Amino acid sequence: MRIASIVIGILVALAGSGCEGRNVADSAITARVKSKIAMDAETSALRINVDTTGSVVTLSGVVPTPDEKTQAEQIAKNTEGVVRVVNKIVVDPNSAGGNRTEGKSEDAIKNVEDSARNGGINAADLTILSKIKARYISEGIVGATIDVKDGVVTLDGEVNDIQNRVRAESIAKATSGVKSVDNRIIVR
Repeated sequence: MRIASIVIGILVALAGSGCEGRNVADSAITARVKSKIAMDAETSALRINVDTTGSVVTLSGVVPTPDEKTQAEQIAKNTEGVVRVVNKIVVDPNSAGGNRTEGKSEDAIKNVEDSARNGGINAADLTILSKIKARYISEGIVGATIDVKDGVVTLDGEVNDIQNRVRAESIAKATSGVKSVDNRIIVR
């Protein structure tokens, strides 16, 4: 829990240093809500977008059940600093994936099997890859791609700002089992 607080503090500092039109408090609220959604077994950080302006959180995206929509709203409402939640999440039973832990586990197993078959990735590298991807999701880092080979992480892709590039590298370096990081991410 203490590590999470430190990470959130660092994110707040980084987010505030380059925000255009957003204040540090809003960036911190967005990070906290995204993190809580990512850690919740009933919601998917991949399907739910979070934006904060003036301490008002707006949720958007498409989820398969009304329960997931309600759970995401409750998480946001119960986050420190949030004064109101605008829930624009759309419920579509035909949307991809389930919202239950079992569904997430099945997807993870399928991804592991596919990766092992297609890329020949070993278990240690796959563990590193999974940890980094989970952190990127919870921290809202979009556009970065990750490759792991024998503990060496290569980051590619495009991100919106230098802070996300730095955070992406920092997360990868702090991940257990990582020997080195080659950051090739470019800023749009």
